[in-house]
Amino acid sequence: MSAARPNPRVSKTILFIGIAVIANSFGNLMLALGMDRMPAFQHVELAHYLVGLLTNPFLIPGAAMSAVYTLAQISLFSWADLSFVIPCTASSYALTTMLGEFVLGEHVHWARWLGVVLITCGVVLVAETPVTTKPRPRENPA
Repeated sequence: MSAARPNPRVSKTILFIGIAVIANSFGNLMLALGMDRMPAFQHVELAHYLVGLLTNPFLIPGAAMSAVYTLAQISLFSWADLSFVIPCTASSYALTTMLGEFVLGEHVHWARWLGVVLITCGVVLVAETPVTTKPRPRENPA
């Protein structure tokens, strides 16, 4: 008896959702860390504020991680349903909330944790459905 081969589309989808979730969560963490170190916008000159943004050691990497998230997500849209991708990448909310609590030292209220649990339940339900439900055009038409 041979083991069933994994579906390449499903494996690729899991990989790209993982990349999107990690890049989104850590990108947001870096942006939050960077903006914590910036002065209030209304209290400085625009030129000084822009220099501060560009020289902030967290903002450029945070923006780069956000770009990776966006590229992973739009790639997913090329083979997976919108109604699958968006709910599954919402698992980044759980990771981001944990980073807020344990890295940034935020006190996350129980109601927010309950919301995270509900989102996680929704992600689990959606992840059990097919990646795509509509026929895709052939890649190499004959």
